[in-house]
Amino acid sequence: MARKTPEQLAQEFEGRKAKGLAKGGAAFWPNIIANAVLKLTQQRAAITPETLIEMIEREAPALEVTVRSGATEAVARLKQAVAKGS
Repeated sequence: MARKTPEQLAQEFEGRKAKGLAKGGAAFWPNIIANAVLKLTQQRAAITPETLIEMIEREAPALEVTVRSGATEAVARLKQAVAKGS
């Protein structure tokens, strides 16, 4: 079996790190949706999937990287729910 180069090892590590962040962030998506609903309720705004997606996408860049991946997961799940409902 051939030995891996440092570049290959670094690439594998980055892949595992990204996968770990995605798994960790996946745990945050329900909380992200709940927080968005609470904010919209506080503003007395209409709560629709479109407004939730817009709010989450607008606030996601300011979040920590793990929570940001949870926001991405939340948006994906909302879009999937809208597609199933159509």
